[in-house]
Amino acid sequence: MRNKISTVVFLAASVLALWAVAASKPPASPYTIDTPYEFPVVPGTQEWIDLGSTIARRKACEVPDEIIQNMTTDALLLTVLNHPFLSDMYAFNSIEQGYVVVRRRFSDLQEFERRPDYLEVLSQYCEASASLSDDEKTLKDYMADKLYYIYTGRFYHQRPLDSPR
Repeated sequence: MRNKISTVVFLAASVLALWAVAASKPPASPYTIDTPYEFPVVPGTQEWIDLGSTIARRKACEVPDEIIQNMTTDALLLTVLNHPFLSDMYAFNSIEQGYVVVRRRFSDLQEFERRPDYLEVLSQYCEASASLSDDEKTLKDYMADKLYYIYTGRFYHQRPLDSPR
């Protein structure tokens, strides 16, 4: 009888120990791609020119769904910021109206917004770029500010993107 009790106690302790170890580990991320997508054709290249039409260029800039679905939110943000047509937001009467059109055209931007941590990731990016001087900032930094403005209704930095550099 004592052996059975010892065995049950040992098994219970083992199960509790395994449970404690499993509970202490963060859940595995469902995202396996931690680098931004590299667009195969970009403005300024001969391939871009050879495509000829805007429609063909947009099609060439579509990120495959299987890649989007497996990207970390950080990698997805950089993909969005690198998107050759993100700046099309400026081609409309308002940045918000332009954003709606651009969002409808590109699934990487739609997926970014679906992520529960999208605003946190964008905010961290904007915080990091806030410490850069104007000479160090890139178009991506200003576009990130613009997205933050659209998502929250306010600029993260004081100077609007539309200001001359």
